[in-house]
Amino acid sequence: MPPKGRGQGQGGSGQGAGRGTGTGRGPGGRMGGQALGPVGYCLCPACGTRVEHQRGIPCTKMTCPKCGSPLARE
Repeated sequence: MPPKGRGQGQGGSGQGAGRGTGTGRGPGGRMGGQALGPVGYCLCPACGTRVEHQRGIPCTKMTCPKCGSPLARE
């Protein structure tokens, strides 16, 4: 029998020792919810018209001035 006070534990191995679940996903996948900033252009996928992006308005909420199709961020 070893003398008391020598401590022969497992030293941090076992369940829960430094292993998190990793539930964080990082900054926006596929730019979902990630703002691209106030500068840039919106592009019409139908006719190719470029319109300057308006701050505070997503390109997908704007329509093309030439053909009326929804715009996409360039």
